Amino acid sequence: MSLLNEENSFYNTDLLDLLKDSNEAVLPYKRIRFRRNQKILTEGEETTYFYVIGDGVVSMSKNTCKEDSIITFLGKNDAIGPLTMLGGAKSPVNYTTISEVSVYQFERKYVLGKFLSSPDVFWQMNTLMQSMIQPILEREAYVNLPSNEKVLAGLIACGERFGRIESDGSCLIPYYFTQKILGNYLNLARAYVATNLRKLEEEGIITLSPKPWRINDFSIQKQKLNTTYKTYL
Repeated sequence: MSLLNEENSFYNTDLLDLLKDSNEAVLPYKRIRFRRNQKILTEGEETTYFYVIGDGVVSMSKNTCKEDSIITFLGKNDAIGPLTMLGGAKSPVNYTTISEVSVYQFERKYVLGKFLSSPDVFWQMNTLMQSMIQPILEREAYVNLPSNEKVLAGLIACGERFGRIESDGSCLIPYYFTQKILGNYLNLARAYVATNLRKLEEEGIITLSPKPWRINDFSIQKQKLNTTYKTYL
């Protein structure tokens, strides 16, 4: 089974419509915008809100003794705060913007009421949990890859979800996926990321300049990586 799926079967496009559907005179949400590098939720923080991303990219990370370790990235229609749904729950992770981000902010009690009144409550909760777990499992799957292949795996994961496929079959990586962000995601020092990016460029796999970074022959590189995964699992 390919870990870089053609489709994210857990990607829930109905959640926002469910939450926005309300008979109340006042809208059940607020639209909030964040700049880059702003915390939406902090690890250990209690919150009364539940968020759905409208646009932009957010990192989910855990505090470490050095820099935060990024677990995964969230984008359009992804939920922030499903683990704080129950009263008194504290966020087990940080949610930090890596691009400009807009979110829909709902009251936690409103969201919980919506879920409990929905006939698909189990499906909705299961989808939320799976959408968090699947990218984490994918990231762990290439933890033992050589560093150059690990960097390529990280680039492909980011490109597949947030990149743009060009007419020549290459994939442009958004500019906000920097060496530092990539290093925190892959648990690699920035110097290792830089070295392996140059190595991948020398091999013709990626193009670093001019920005944004480009993965050449994206579908071919993705297929090669899927084959490599099977070797290391």
